Amino acid sequence: MGALKFIVWTVCAVGLGIFLSSGEVDGRTPLQHMEKAWKRAVKPDAMDRVKDGLEDAYEDAKGAVSRTTDAPAPRERISAEDRAAVNRIIAQKK
Repeated sequence: MGALKFIVWTVCAVGLGIFLSSGEVDGRTPLQHMEKAWKRAVKPDAMDRVKDGLEDAYEDAKGAVSRTTDAPAPRERISAEDRAAVNRIIAQKK
């Protein structure tokens, strides 16, 4: 039953696509009507502003994620005796 539903929906989608690309309404295809409406409604400079705004938002987000925190370095937990022992070992190797 699932395969039959898939086939029916696929045939409907293909049929709609064929109609949109080749069927004529008022002397033009529906796709041509949509293109004309798009060009009337959306000005090129408006699209550039949206594109620039998205690029700026992307750069801001990228910068916020890549920032490192200015957290102080971890403190050493070595006692003075341990430090002296390490210094003696280093001095012996020189």
